[in-house]
Amino acid sequence: MRYINPVRFFYFHLLLLQLEEYDLARFIKAVINTKGIPPRRDFRKPLKFTVKIKLITALNSLLILSVSLYVSKFFNSNHYQIGSLVLFFALGLYFSYIFLIVINVLLLPIDIFIKEFLIFLAKSKIKKLKKLKVIGVAGSYGKTGMKDLISTILSEKYQVVKTSESVNTPIGIAKTILSQVDEKTQILVVEMGEYYPGDIKNICSIVTPHVGVITGINEAHFERLNSINNSIKTIFEIAQNMKPDGVLLLNVKDKYVKDNYEKFIKKQSVYLYQAKGKIEFNEDAPGYIYKKMFLPILGEYNLDKIDGVIYLAKKLGLTDFEIESGLKKIKTPAHRLQPILNLEKNILIIDDSYNGNPDGVEEAIKTLSKFSKRRKIFITPGLVEMGNKSNEVHQRIGKRLNDVVDLVILVKNSVTPDIGEGLIKSGFKKQNIIWFDSMMEAQSNLINYAKSGDVILFQNDWPDNYV
Repeated sequence: MRYINPVRFFYFHLLLLQLEEYDLARFIKAVINTKGIPPRRDFRKPLKFTVKIKLITALNSLLILSVSLYVSKFFNSNHYQIGSLVLFFALGLYFSYIFLIVINVLLLPIDIFIKEFLIFLAKSKIKKLKKLKVIGVAGSYGKTGMKDLISTILSEKYQVVKTSESVNTPIGIAKTILSQVDEKTQILVVEMGEYYPGDIKNICSIVTPHVGVITGINEAHFERLNSINNSIKTIFEIAQNMKPDGVLLLNVKDKYVKDNYEKFIKKQSVYLYQAKGKIEFNEDAPGYIYKKMFLPILGEYNLDKIDGVIYLAKKLGLTDFEIESGLKKIKTPAHRLQPILNLEKNILIIDDSYNGNPDGVEEAIKTLSKFSKRRKIFITPGLVEMGNKSNEVHQRIGKRLNDVVDLVILVKNSVTPDIGEGLIKSGFKKQNIIWFDSMMEAQSNLINYAKSGDVILFQNDWPDNYV
């Protein structure tokens, strides 16, 4: 009965709308993909009851009730009228996505006005803060980690505000400025998201960066950007719309960044960052010894970022002591190659569930390869938003996994068969591929497969708006 509850359908449709960031075209596509039917499992992420979603819920319920009342009037008997009212209201909840489309179309002008007004207020506030330095972080992957590193180290000398978690849209950035930035703020670190050409240019019109950072470029968001060329042009909008005499930090290990940056730079000073010097991996802790210091982080790419942040910190006047003090405070971002050691069972869990791009998967597999003393298990539902590159990307993941891991656990959906195919083609034993219907089912059954001494990596999570 739980899975045919009309309220559950209503909740699911609201969740789809929120996951698609209230984009009606994408919401309709998600409804078509899922057939508007909630999954026969717990939802992966709960609905966030923001002011906006509460308003939409109330208006949608009122619209369904109004239509139900109108239809029930066609029944003469009071008994049938009440019964028909309940029936049509329940049907309205089952098909609430239709009413959600109507409500969102009606609210669109108000929504646009409120967003533009908040962005206008944020721009006005930024203009008054003459001493504020803005650091913009763009890229297909690694933005949140780089933003956190910059904020942690620069906070040793300056009053720093950063956009929280993965907030990277114009309205999210505007809200951060209005609620957290004031006259005492010296540095604002902004994560800049890109889904369509012009997105980063738009963000730069709100907060023009003095420092621009590009962490890397790959097939992430191909579903909307459509091509690597569009991704390159869109991400390099930060270089073309930042302060012309500013500083640009670029990940030189990324092929698309390295091969294209000279086309887009103006008068900025450019620093190509990458880890330099001796690097040692400590399997038991785990973490890296770098710059004569133990860093409890996984993913060698984080050491490249540290090189860039050290350069920036020195450029902004931090002393060696302040930089070292900041480095000691570095923590692994939650759900991004986050190590969790179960001492009792001697099992190391690596939570990489917020990683949803091909380069991140490559780094996750590379990280697993460094563990020589442990059996290696990789659990994934694959990646979303790969567009027409999905088949190629997921078969490549399968081939890479064959080189490194002992057991692969796949969550059934539209892309994991490609990972399975890549594994089998590479010679991986079919009996070492385990399939489950959901990530939650895989987690609950892991006890049947895990052994003492294992390292288990959870890569990505599959949103409810994908099948």
